[in-house]
Amino acid sequence: MSKGSPPSPWWNSKQLRLDDSCNNNLNDSLNSTTKHSAKWSCSGDTSLVEPEILEEMGVSMLEDGASNCESTRKSHSLEQTISPTILDNNGQCKNMNDSQSQECIYRGSSLDTTSIDSLEATRRLDPNPYELDEFATYSTIGNESGYSSRVEIDNFVDTKETFSKDNLNVSTRESSLEQFYLYRRKRKPSILGEDKFNKLSDEMILMILKWLPKKCLVRSMLVCKRWCQIARDEALWSRLDLGSKVLNEGTLGHILPRGVQILRLAQAEIADPVFLENSEVLTDGYISKLQYFDLSMAVISPDGLAMLLSKCKYLKKLSLEKCTVNRSCCKAISDNNDLEILNLTMCEGMDIECIKDLMKLTNLNAVNMAWCGLDTDTMALLCKSLPSSVTRLNIAGCRKTITDDNVKDLVKSCPDMVELDLSDCTMLTMNTVRNLLDLSKLEHLSLSRCYGIPPSTYVTLAYMPSLLYLDVFGVIPEPVLKSLQVTCGETQLNKFLYSSVARPTIGVRRTSIWGLRVRD
Repeated sequence: MSKGSPPSPWWNSKQLRLDDSCNNNLNDSLNSTTKHSAKWSCSGDTSLVEPEILEEMGVSMLEDGASNCESTRKSHSLEQTISPTILDNNGQCKNMNDSQSQECIYRGSSLDTTSIDSLEATRRLDPNPYELDEFATYSTIGNESGYSSRVEIDNFVDTKETFSKDNLNVSTRESSLEQFYLYRRKRKPSILGEDKFNKLSDEMILMILKWLPKKCLVRSMLVCKRWCQIARDEALWSRLDLGSKVLNEGTLGHILPRGVQILRLAQAEIADPVFLENSEVLTDGYISKLQYFDLSMAVISPDGLAMLLSKCKYLKKLSLEKCTVNRSCCKAISDNNDLEILNLTMCEGMDIECIKDLMKLTNLNAVNMAWCGLDTDTMALLCKSLPSSVTRLNIAGCRKTITDDNVKDLVKSCPDMVELDLSDCTMLTMNTVRNLLDLSKLEHLSLSRCYGIPPSTYVTLAYMPSLLYLDVFGVIPEPVLKSLQVTCGETQLNKFLYSSVARPTIGVRRTSIWGLRVRD
């Protein structure tokens, strides 16, 4: 700059204005590179620096102009490292602490951000960097002095337009996602104080659980593994009452393996399939421990009933009243050699083949086949093939299929008959009475509504030495019945309206079957 020319104001020329305080701080930061590990790289434009200003300041330039130009070109491409500084409200420069400095890389005038940490540091240092009145950056010029200069705000007009806030927000969100952590709540103890049950033996806990109903017993399995194992003990599941319940598919597959011996399913609805494919019951060689089984008036398909009975080999008492059976069901029943009581009242689907299978049961004691709709051939086979062990028999309701000859065969097959019900067998005559006199152990006889037998013959039956009860409902008028009662002596007339042969429950009692409790 010449001495004669008047000095032009600094705002009219794009010259670099030096700030001593800032330069001193920047020189310190350049000289102590080990102190500031974070670097801020940018490319400076040295075309704005005038040599005259540097000469007035006493700074010498390179002697060779060509080398100066070459260094100027290199300054366009080289990324100079400086120490990051910030401006306070008064416009003074401040050095950043080591803990606050981050690594930020800016290339060109667009200042593309390549580090997420640098944006986070910028956000912490300045809450709103886009609202500054002045923009400043620092770069070193390729000269010998090593001074740094503050570039005027005109060089960074494009920066505010190109560096959008959207990029900053996206980078901030990515940075926040990297800083998440997992927090596990501390489990609160479910039991306050000392657990007394841990001091008890399994046997003592088993005795306590015996007092629980089955619904609470199932819930106790959810307490812990030890309780689940104890609650599955066979001693707790020996008897079970599911009467009038609705059982979903495969429910019995979970019940039978628990060792149930007395099971009541009267009036229950059992859905198909009875056992699921993965059930333990369907494994080879599995045999249920059921001994007393009541399925009276249960809703179950013949195939499902056959599948259920095929897993039962130890049955002693069975009731299938008003169920639909088939050949497979009767064959499965015949496999229970210890079966003593069989109730098939009002069963549908009975034929001669079913009777052949059932007559293989040599230990039968009580049989009830009343109102089964047996035909003549089936009835004849039944009376001839009944095992001699049968002492209580009910074949009522065979109005047109049983004859005097069939009764004669029946007396020969079962000479030790104690209770016999032939009610509603209208084909019987007085010859039947003569045949019945051969039963020396007969105690209870029912001939209700047998209209083919003359009333005068009942007096002969009343004098049987072993007969205790004689039921003749609908045959003898009430005045004649009173006079007959005086003549019969100890034999009681019309004592029982309904037969109880082989029935699991009598009257209104529903808590036991065949005298065995089904509820704890």
